[in-house]
Amino acid sequence: MDRRRLGKDRKVVPKSRVGRESIEGSDSRVTEAVVLAGGFGTRLHTVLKDVPKILAPVRDVPFVHYILRWLETQGVRRVCACTGHLADQVEAELRRYPGALAIESLREQSPLGTGGAIYRGLRDVRGESAFVVNGDTYFPADLAEFASAARRLDAPLAVALRRVDDTARYGAVEVRDGRIAGFREKGRTGPGLLNAGLYLLPRDLCRTVPMPEVFSWELDFLQPLAPTLGAAGVVLDTPFLDIGTPESYALAESILPPLPSAPAQL
Repeated sequence: MDRRRLGKDRKVVPKSRVGRESIEGSDSRVTEAVVLAGGFGTRLHTVLKDVPKILAPVRDVPFVHYILRWLETQGVRRVCACTGHLADQVEAELRRYPGALAIESLREQSPLGTGGAIYRGLRDVRGESAFVVNGDTYFPADLAEFASAARRLDAPLAVALRRVDDTARYGAVEVRDGRIAGFREKGRTGPGLLNAGLYLLPRDLCRTVPMPEVFSWELDFLQPLAPTLGAAGVVLDTPFLDIGTPESYALAESILPPLPSAPAQL
């Protein structure tokens, strides 16, 4: 992930121009998702060795199958998977997914950062909007409820949030009247709202808010721009799992629901 912060003098596009037609007033169901599938999984190296983080096995089923299954049950029909690290392994596994999803792999030739990968995925979206999902996070929210909440707020984009007892590991999101007002850095203990790694974004975000080819979604977009753009912060009461550390990965079997069959049996 690219951790460089962009200059503070970068021009901010007024929220009235940021893809409002894509989310506001649209009754059509969002049926596309961008899945970030190129993470390095550095903190899991001692557990996974040469296995991409998104393929971490849970009950002998790669983690990505749980994400894809949830998306499919929520009405998503097409997925753009942004691959990078160990892309051959990831793309081979995506082809083994047994469901009805149409899955297209978008391989980056060099690391784009989380933001660059999201923008790359949005450029391949065919509809007006798409859900964006972190590939190392399981947050099986009701996507229709999430989208409806964003539209009720007349928001140009939306971030799903989860209430937790301690935000020290993740940092916290501050919300005012349903909109994101700011962010607190990691390390501060206590209850609060965390970014659950699920977004609803308009396809034309790349055009209305131009960014460098390589950038961090969290540091370069969300933190400086989400409050200015009027992004919705939608709190959802859904189980949350981030497999980014050995400790959290060890909890996966107790949180993830069993799938009908393992890929090896297909």
